[in-house]
Amino acid sequence: MNETTDPNNQILLVGIIAFYWALLSSWGLTQPRQGNDKAKRDDAPTSQRSDSDERRAAADTSLDGIRKIDPDFDVAAFLAGAKAAYETILRAYADSDIQTLKRLVGPEVLDAFELAIAGRRDRKETLHLTFIGTSEAKIVDTLEEDGAAEIVVRYVSELVSVTRSVNNEIVAGDPEQIVGVIDRWTFACETRSMKRNWMLVATSGE
Repeated sequence: MNETTDPNNQILLVGIIAFYWALLSSWGLTQPRQGNDKAKRDDAPTSQRSDSDERRAAADTSLDGIRKIDPDFDVAAFLAGAKAAYETILRAYADSDIQTLKRLVGPEVLDAFELAIAGRRDRKETLHLTFIGTSEAKIVDTLEEDGAAEIVVRYVSELVSVTRSVNNEIVAGDPEQIVGVIDRWTFACETRSMKRNWMLVATSGE
C-alpha cells in the first residue's frame, strides 16, 4: 500500500480555501457528518446504486480493524479532513511551502516533494493552480497492524494547472483547460496515540 509517487506526475494540483487549515489537527473529532451526501445517495434509483452499495459495503468491512481500536471512528468526519488535507498539501506543494508539508506528510513523501520543489526552483519556474472542485473523496482500502493504521482515499477533482518560466512563458499546462485528476492517497497514524494525527505516507494516480 505504501507506494511513493513522483509528485511531478501526481501533484498537478489544487487551490485551497483558507479556513480548511483549522480542520486538519483532529479530523476524526471535529468534522460534522455529511447528511446531504447520504440523502443524495438514498434518492438514487436502486438499479444505479447497486455497484456503489457493494463498494461501500466492502469499504465498511475493511474498516472493521480500525473500529476495533476506535469504536467511534467517524468515516464522514475523516473524509472531510482528508479532503481538506488533499487541497492543503497540493497548495503547499505549488507554493513551495515546505513548513506546511512537514506537518502533514511522512518522510518519504516529503523527500519527493522537496526534490520536485528544488528542481522547479532551479529552473526558475512557478506553478499556478486554480481549484475547481473535488467531486469525490472516498475510502477504498484500510490496514491496521503493529500499532499503526492506514487508510487509502480515492479523490476525483478538477483544476487548472499552469507552469510558467521566469519569463512568464507557459512550460506546461493550459490556463484555459480544466483537467480531471484521480488520485489515491494513503494516510497513516499511530493507533496507540490518543490523538489521531493522520499523515500522508504515499500517493498514486489512476
